[in-house]
Amino acid sequence: MAIERRMLGIFVLLLAWANSQSTPITQMPQNTLQNFTQIGSKLYYIEQSSKSNWFLAADKCRQLNGTLANLVDEEELLELSRKLNPSSSYWLGVNDLAIQGVYTAQATGYEAEFLNWAAGQPDNIGGKEHCVELWYDLNVFRMNDASCEIPFLFICEGHEKSNMC
Repeated sequence: MAIERRMLGIFVLLLAWANSQSTPITQMPQNTLQNFTQIGSKLYYIEQSSKSNWFLAADKCRQLNGTLANLVDEEELLELSRKLNPSSSYWLGVNDLAIQGVYTAQATGYEAEFLNWAAGQPDNIGGKEHCVELWYDLNVFRMNDASCEIPFLFICEGHEKSNMC
C-alpha cells in the first residue's frame, strides 16, 4: 500500500511538471523570497495578486524551493486564515488526480492528513474537480474541490529555511 501511495505521488508530480512545460511561466521576481512569513512552525508565501491554475501554482512554489501548502490541522488553518483575503480563493497542495476520492498531499505523495471540507464538499461537479482550494464559507476558510484549471491565488509552504526570510 505504501508503494502504491508513493507511486501515486510521483504520478501527480509528473503530471504537474508535464502541464507546466506546455504553458509559459512568468518568472517570479527574486524579492518574493522576502515575502515568506512564519506562521506557527512553517514558512508560507501567500500569493495575493497573480492567479494561476493549480499546475502553474505548483510550479511557482517549486521555483521558490517549496510546494503548494499542505495543512495538517485546524490550528494551522486558523493561523493561516488570518493572513488571507476572504474575497479570494487559494490553491493548496492537495488533489485526487490519481485516484478519485483519495486526496493526496503534493509534498509527500501520501494521503492528506487534514481535510476540512466546506458543507457538501467534495462534490466533484461534472467529474472535473480534482484539486483542493481554500475558500471563504460561512465566515471561515474551508476546503473545496475545484477544477485544477481555474486560476486562483495560491499558498506555498517553504522547505528550505536558509533561502527564505
